[in-house]
Amino acid sequence: MRRFAIPTLLFTALCFACTSAQAQVGRTQSKTPSKVQGRPAAGISPSAASQDTDPDILVTQAGTKLRKVEPKVLKETPASPGAETYLLRYRFEPGLMLRNEVTHLSKNSTRINSVQQDASSRTITDKAWYVLESDEQSTTFEYLVEAVDLSQQFGTNEEIRYNTKEPSEQIPVQFAGAVDTIGKVVSTLRIDARGMVIARSDSNDPPHMGMGDITLPLPEAPVAVGATWEIPRELRIERKDGTSRMIKFREFFKLDKVSAGVATISVRSEPLSPVNDPTEEAQVMQQLSNGIIQFDIDAGRMISKELAWDHQVVSFSGAGSLLEYSSRLEDRVVSAKLEPRTAGSPRTSNVADKNTSGNDASNNTSKANGPTTAK
Repeated sequence: MRRFAIPTLLFTALCFACTSAQAQVGRTQSKTPSKVQGRPAAGISPSAASQDTDPDILVTQAGTKLRKVEPKVLKETPASPGAETYLLRYRFEPGLMLRNEVTHLSKNSTRINSVQQDASSRTITDKAWYVLESDEQSTTFEYLVEAVDLSQQFGTNEEIRYNTKEPSEQIPVQFAGAVDTIGKVVSTLRIDARGMVIARSDSNDPPHMGMGDITLPLPEAPVAVGATWEIPRELRIERKDGTSRMIKFREFFKLDKVSAGVATISVRSEPLSPVNDPTEEAQVMQQLSNGIIQFDIDAGRMISKELAWDHQVVSFSGAGSLLEYSSRLEDRVVSAKLEPRTAGSPRTSNVADKNTSGNDASNNTSKANGPTTAK
């Protein structure tokens, strides 16, 4: 029974990793600042950094304190010389409200001692970025979750559902954390023009869950079709003897094509540390996704992301045991328009005003509905 209990907890965690990640982002505050040696991180002006006595803190124009984060270093490999190149950079305008719909579906199955457990979950999240400040070097924005539609089912048990657009007095306990974030500023972040997070109001190390950072990291140099770049990642996993170890892996990006101003970028996660123990492999598999990202070069922002996970681990809990994990994530822009705030206006947006048409800040929404991405 003891051997069975631990994998069951892992199995349950897999079912709601996406929901848990959304609930935790911005909720776990770092108790001690991460020390950054030398000069301020790229994109942080000396005047902004000097607004707080703590050298690792900067203050936005709105008075929000952000903790500096040292950007990760990308490894870049150019394509063949002589090809047309493209400079990939983020560009935003203060007052821009960018809304996305994120759909995450997962199915999980475990078999231990001939006993099988199946589960499925679905999370549909309406998220928004509100741009507070932006220039050629950096952009500061608020990240909000406007609504979630959640469901889960274990085996033949009744499906548990909750939709914040149709609220009820009883919130299922397993959804309480995610529901609590609705209508609030989950985090305020500052990114540089390459999408690297350089300061944030929440934890320096939020949950990753194999879904990538909140923004797509972009290469420093102009790139041609076929060029690649990668970013390092780390994950601490538990071992059978009660100790833990750090697993290194990378996110590998490749510019596959450019059409009508939209760059199609493939992404896959690859472990760099050896993982030979099935128990450890079961913890790592959720970090290993692959998929397609579309980036609007003209508008300067990502317009869609599709990721997939399909993994199987044999003997993760003794001979004959089996763990299967299958998941899909789609993240698409649904609207982008200017919504200037007036003095005294609330920091959260009106969910009822959300729409997929109207006065878009650019033509990126129509582009998002154009090119077809691979599944």
